[in-house]
Amino acid sequence: MKKGNYGRYPKRRILIADLIALTLSCLTALFIRYDNWVDRFDRLYITLIVSMWLIQTLIFVIVDLRSRSIFESDPIENLVMVVRDRTLVMILTILYLYVTQQGEVSSRFVIATVYVTSIVYDYILRMVIRSIYLKKNGLREEVRALEICPPYPAAEEFRKLIAGSAGDDNEPAVLIRRGNASDEDYSAMLDTAVAEGARVYAGLDIDGYDIRSGIASDVNGFLTVPVSVRRDRFDLLGVKYAIARTEEAVLHVIRNLKELGGRYICFSNVHTLVMSVEDPSYRDILNNSALTFADGNPIAKREIASGLVGAERVAGPDFMDHFFRDTADGQVSHIFYGSSQETLDALQANLKQKYPDINIKGMYSPPFRDLTPEEDAADVDRINTSGADVVWIGLGAPKQEKWMADHAGRIKGVMMGVGAGFDFHAGTIKRAPVWVQKVGMEWFYRLCQDPGRLFKRYVVTNIKFYIYLLFKNKKGSRGKTT
Repeated sequence: MKKGNYGRYPKRRILIADLIALTLSCLTALFIRYDNWVDRFDRLYITLIVSMWLIQTLIFVIVDLRSRSIFESDPIENLVMVVRDRTLVMILTILYLYVTQQGEVSSRFVIATVYVTSIVYDYILRMVIRSIYLKKNGLREEVRALEICPPYPAAEEFRKLIAGSAGDDNEPAVLIRRGNASDEDYSAMLDTAVAEGARVYAGLDIDGYDIRSGIASDVNGFLTVPVSVRRDRFDLLGVKYAIARTEEAVLHVIRNLKELGGRYICFSNVHTLVMSVEDPSYRDILNNSALTFADGNPIAKREIASGLVGAERVAGPDFMDHFFRDTADGQVSHIFYGSSQETLDALQANLKQKYPDINIKGMYSPPFRDLTPEEDAADVDRINTSGADVVWIGLGAPKQEKWMADHAGRIKGVMMGVGAGFDFHAGTIKRAPVWVQKVGMEWFYRLCQDPGRLFKRYVVTNIKFYIYLLFKNKKGSRGKTT
């Protein structure tokens, strides 16, 4: 099933809500604008309402049914969809009015009011439908519970923890994660929790990895987890992107640390994609990686629009966050190379505070200049001597990708170029709020933080991206799966 296909979700009631919202917004605008019934129900506006119904139905069939359903989308994503739909409706309605030579006689106030109020009405109606459906059927149960993971507490201490916890209905709820615990210890914890009268939730695991939300899928009636990233790639402007969800990408790397040793992973956004178009050697670096993920909404949206199952934006900072969380038990070791010493110190302090058992083998800030062969060899030796499984590189694009390509086979661990991810997790640069990320405007948030440095990167580069895309599309070379 394509991501966004409504599948088992009700569709008709969404369209009905859209049409009701349009009708209410038209009536609201007409009653505000006109005082008498004749003007309110002029033939022009009756025709306008009918035309908007037809346009909305067309947009629903062509756009909405191919988008992610309102039931799977959060409130912010739903608001974005409503604004998108209403904008399309109003643009096409205005075109219709001028083509039929009715644009000059229609009230601009009415059109503007319909646009604004229809967004409000439609959003409210959609949220009501979504709330009623999820309350009755649900997507998946979400429970806040006492979380227990290895090494497990002693039995008496565990009983005290259960007694001091409470679930949503004042009944103790306990999540017991398996991790690297033995079958005997795991079963003993489950039995103790049940005996204490708690609602017990058993964490699922695969090869010692605790399965997280956002990775499981229903396949043939079974809850499953993809254990590797898809082999096929999404080709956009010559760069071959791996197709995965963030947590899926993390699991793939954790399960294949040995095989990925000596290789590198890239997170490519619009900026680096444009650089690859203008520099074929840099494009080769991205394509010779073990994996190159789409770290940019415009790229991820094209993956999703092509119908690829499990496609989403895999941003470097998000990948880091998931990876740190999933390796917090110390089983996987890390070393950090790049950025300033101040940033590295803050990064280490934050990680240790959040994940006390995380295994950090070292942090090193190289000089901000080209290294001599001797200095470079010393850095390679420092990294390899640490024995780190993962080598995080924060040199910024394109320097970090070129560095990783030059050191492929020389560095023993898997290298991951994450650029500003160091700063985000150190707290030296504030990342955009989640809602800004969801609407695809994180680039604008970053631009406002540092316009002098980022104007060319975001504004000029984004314009170039759409120009390159336009020319490629004209030649019949849209993004495709290879």
